[in-house]
Amino acid sequence: MTQTFLLILVIGIGLFYANKHGNKSKKDIAEYQQVGKKTEQNHYAEMRKMAFSVTAEQLGLNTIEKDKVYGIVSEMDMEGTTVTVVTFLTGDTSIYMSSGAIIIGAGQHESTKKVVTKFVENGQKYLDKATKTKKMDLPKSGMTNFNFLTENGSYIISQSLSGLESGKSEFSNLFAELNKVITEVRLKSEK
Repeated sequence: MTQTFLLILVIGIGLFYANKHGNKSKKDIAEYQQVGKKTEQNHYAEMRKMAFSVTAEQLGLNTIEKDKVYGIVSEMDMEGTTVTVVTFLTGDTSIYMSSGAIIIGAGQHESTKKVVTKFVENGQKYLDKATKTKKMDLPKSGMTNFNFLTENGSYIISQSLSGLESGKSEFSNLFAELNKVITEVRLKSEK
């Protein structure tokens, strides 16, 4: 009889505890899932806007000439997903995807910094073929935008991705250099 009483008491306490704290656990799980959803928001638009607003002074390039390219924000439409590759004369680089994927900090590697710096320096020779712009529109379907950042403002070249890939565009070399940057960032991010 004592054993039966203890068994019933243990079961009763267990049921009481489960009833009282079991709902709380479900509530905690629901709150955690909501927080998870909030923290998994896509920051693409925010990061893209920030990239376009970086100044030469913020990069420590205080004595740069007004018409010198200090950054290139390259954007490709890849079947509805936009890939934004941010590169600065300092060697800093990031890649943002409209799907939400972000790679930052790859420019801390010396080999990446060299490739990025060369890409931005070589971008200077395309500046006279670019159009000055105040709007930083996303590339249209199948297009690639090269946005050149200078202290005099931003300039853009927009070309079809297929033309750049085929080598028939006068900007195919710039696109090939961009692909070297992307490859270097990808290799460093896999380590």
